[in-house]
Amino acid sequence: LVLKVLDPNLREDQSFVRRFEREYRLASGVHDEFVAHIYDHGFAGARPYIAMEYLSGGTLAARMLGGISSLAALRICSQLARALDAIHSHGIVHRDFKPQNILFRDNGRPVIVDFGLAKNVGAKTTFTRHGEVIATPRYMSPEQCLGKTADSRSDLYSLGVIFYEMLTGRKLYEAEGAAGLVYQHVHGPLPRLEGRLTGYQAILDRLLAKDPAERFQSARELFAMIAI
Repeated sequence: LVLKVLDPNLREDQSFVRRFEREYRLASGVHDEFVAHIYDHGFAGARPYIAMEYLSGGTLAARMLGGISSLAALRICSQLARALDAIHSHGIVHRDFKPQNILFRDNGRPVIVDFGLAKNVGAKTTFTRHGEVIATPRYMSPEQCLGKTADSRSDLYSLGVIFYEMLTGRKLYEAEGAAGLVYQHVHGPLPRLEGRLTGYQAILDRLLAKDPAERFQSARELFAMIAI
């Protein structure tokens, strides 16, 4: 068991408290092997907390530092497609899908965590203003960069960025500052894989298409294509 506690500097901001409560409601409503198990939430004094399962396998970000084989990258991508399908089928868009928010169980299975920026597409309330840019610029979809509405295909773009990093060991785009990364996601050319990795180009092209209509239209469609 591990406790996630809201940053003390944010406790006086009711919008962050509401986001913290919403994270519990969204994550606890998904019961899937690829999503972290949420047990409880409440207040310890004035401190909001979420009780969730302890995941001892570390983050995908840490694993990527040590290098990942192309076959392992494809397997993880396939598993993450299943994980995204699980949350998308509950009407949830993660909106901050990145290696730091992917942890592993002892059996090697990747697990999605941190639903602090997630959105229930059926909800009428929102905690972001129109045109506001949220999430982590390095993994944001072009539509997020433009402050447009993010749907499940935005998470698939983020998965494409992660897949590229796993395959190559390099960042998708390099730029100084968030503004430069935002520009690259919107206008930058799609990367070309070389050598033995060229067989993955078709998958990347569809995941990283600037236009959501040209991407895989669901995580299930992606999984069906690459299931291993």
